Amino acid sequence: MTEIPNHSHSWSQLAYSCKGIMHIVTDAGTFVIPPEQALWLPPNICHQHFCKNEVSYRSLHIDPVLSEILGDKVRPLTIDPLLRSLILEITSWSKDYQETVQTKRLIQVLIDRLAVAQSNELFMPTINDKRLLPIIEKLNHQPANKLTIEQWALKVGASSRTLNRLFNKHYGMGFSRWKQKLRILKSLEMLNTNAQLVDIAFELGYESTSAFITGFKKQLGCSPKKYLVN
Repeated sequence: MTEIPNHSHSWSQLAYSCKGIMHIVTDAGTFVIPPEQALWLPPNICHQHFCKNEVSYRSLHIDPVLSEILGDKVRPLTIDPLLRSLILEITSWSKDYQETVQTKRLIQVLIDRLAVAQSNELFMPTINDKRLLPIIEKLNHQPANKLTIEQWALKVGASSRTLNRLFNKHYGMGFSRWKQKLRILKSLEMLNTNAQLVDIAFELGYESTSAFITGFKKQLGCSPKKYLVN
């Protein structure tokens, strides 16, 4: 596993994944960055990179004055073909490239495109609620775990209604939807290793491959195979 220790810097950063899955951890939570996605990091944000498997990525460091239009919030972004071309072109420049009318224009187009890029939901907030932590930790290590919210309620000493309220408070969704999202985020790593869909479905606790595909479509808007092609 490759790891870049926790750090911050005075410039803005765009971290774009060409190949493989990046995990970028901030104080707010963990962002999962699969291929053709990127993370926008404003200045002075503490962050840490983890790559469990082989990854190829590009990183753009941008003057905060130029990127002020993008705001002060960390934001995961979907990279369209034009943005991809801009990122690859600009990151091919040498560190001591000469500023010209043309280079300034390309950078401005990049900023303009980033400002309207669609955000994605490949993010899990960091929480410290002692009633939810046992559930989160268990399912992070064993996503196929079948315990219901009622069974978890008995284990952690809180009612199922309270647990669902807490999931909605911290994640904006109930236990079932949160569990589905967690599974899909984990499936991205497995797809990146070329694992078979049937094996992924089994590992994540789905009843069938079709159930996994349906869940994937609901979360990401396309099938796993189409996602891999993209």
